[in-house]
Amino acid sequence: MNLFYEIVIQENLAQRRFRHFEDLTVTYSPSGETVLTCPIPDPSALLGLLNWLHDLGVVLISIRRLEKTDDGGFDG
Repeated sequence: MNLFYEIVIQENLAQRRFRHFEDLTVTYSPSGETVLTCPIPDPSALLGLLNWLHDLGVVLISIRRLEKTDDGGFDG
């Protein structure tokens, strides 16, 4: 079972940067942050994503595990 995570980074990154990640949702906050919401199958996949972001040199603001609600949304 995949767990879902919300990862917030300081920079506005173009969606093309994330094209090789399946089921990743990219949104942008009015304050200039990029918010990634995605299923992560296991801890090593999460670490891989975080290492990739680190290699880009972005500033990580937060990571939250999300619970899927009955209506298909998320509750953090």
